[in-house]
Amino acid sequence: MGSFKRFIKFVVSLIESFNEYAAKFYGILIIALVLVMVLEVVRRYGFDNPIMGIQDVDCAYFGAYYTMAAAYCLLAAGHVKVDVIWTMFSPRNRAIIDLITFPVFAMFLGGLLYAGWVFGMNSTWIAGIGWNLEVDQSHLRLPLYPIKWSLFIGSAMLTAQALIKLARDIAKATGRKPI
Repeated sequence: MGSFKRFIKFVVSLIESFNEYAAKFYGILIIALVLVMVLEVVRRYGFDNPIMGIQDVDCAYFGAYYTMAAAYCLLAAGHVKVDVIWTMFSPRNRAIIDLITFPVFAMFLGGLLYAGWVFGMNSTWIAGIGWNLEVDQSHLRLPLYPIKWSLFIGSAMLTAQALIKLARDIAKATGRKPI
């Protein structure tokens, strides 16, 4: 095996390991997020003492969770498919269908990467002023800039995983050994 092929296998292994460990980390983090939501519901409805602004923060953190877990979902083939129809196709035909639909997915990824970059930059930098680390507007003043950057980071992770899947689909469709 050539050194370039070993390098590609190393990069693929690195990306997939990173996506797997990120998913495990966010899998643990989701427990904390659910506990915060439960605490808020108990305070709001049990004691009539809500934490103002926590719902907005919960939505933002759950958005970060979904974005960061998307690459692992692609790695584990966990995205929704119509299995009744999908199982009728051979692996080669599934790869061909994935190749045909990849340009639509690539456009979605491009928009997601662009939006993530804009959100991240707007939450950390103001043109003509400089650094501005955005926080939420509640009295908690929780940081929002890591959440907004997670959209870009998660999109980049998803794009890397999508490119790996594209290479594997090309190999399957052409009868070659996948990476």
